Amino acid sequence: MSTTSHGVLALKRSNSIVRYCFEADAEPGVLPRALELLAKRGLVPARVFAQADADALNVEIEVVGLASDTAEHIGLCLSQIVGVRQTF
Repeated sequence: MSTTSHGVLALKRSNSIVRYCFEADAEPGVLPRALELLAKRGLVPARVFAQADADALNVEIEVVGLASDTAEHIGLCLSQIVGVRQTF
């Protein structure tokens, strides 16, 4: 398990699956911006879960087959999205 300096948690569930978990402002653009980070690298998430609760959006994104350096870079990029608050 690793946490980037900005607070997005990247959990290795196995050697080939990475799960990113974060809490963000419940704003319409947060989830599309997070998924765009994957899409522009030609990646399709294996699973996406997002739940809005009052003013917060809790998000889990699983990706299969990422190299560890790519997984860390994506975690860093996710943490820099405007509205991302913290891990949960």
